[in-house]
Amino acid sequence: MKTIPNDLLIEGHTDATKYSSDGNYSNWELSADRANSARRLLQQNGVRSDQVTQVRGYADQFLRVKSNPFDPSNRRITILVRNETGSSTPQRLLMPG
Repeated sequence: MKTIPNDLLIEGHTDATKYSSDGNYSNWELSADRANSARRLLQQNGVRSDQVTQVRGYADQFLRVKSNPFDPSNRRITILVRNETGSSTPQRLLMPG
């Protein structure tokens, strides 16, 4: 990743299992923290600080396995790579969370 010049967007996702019962830390925080952890790891390994343009947390709103909202593969990050030509259509790279 560190050798490509493209801008990156990082998304965090969870399954539908409620993360916490106390309400202080929900799947929303978990998914955002998951994406932000991926950003930190990428930047520690050479991705420029200005290359990541967005970090998003989606909780369980965009399930990978819609037929099973509790499937562990719904816990993941997605790295979107913007096209060099400036196209607004990024390419998705799925990674388990």
